[in-house]
Amino acid sequence: MSLCFCSNSACTMYKSRLPFELCQRYVEEIVLVSDDEIKSAVSTLYRSGLVVEPSGSAAFAAIVNGKIPELEEKNVVCILSGGNIGKDELANFPN
Repeated sequence: MSLCFCSNSACTMYKSRLPFELCQRYVEEIVLVSDDEIKSAVSTLYRSGLVVEPSGSAAFAAIVNGKIPELEEKNVVCILSGGNIGKDELANFPN
């Protein structure tokens, strides 16, 4: 699995102490999703009428691919964000 290939806004070259400290304090678990899972999520959302950039669909990708099993049979809210993707870029995603 490559890191941050299609969701380049999820990666940064700049490191900061505050985000790291906030993650240490508040993040309980990190779930990894592949580029293919993110691309599929973007396509699924687009077919549903939503334009969501790859990094903004990572949580959705994790949910629909069963990466967070403790969510089964629970009411779940998934925040989708970012429309920083053009139609030309969407052509690179599966139908």
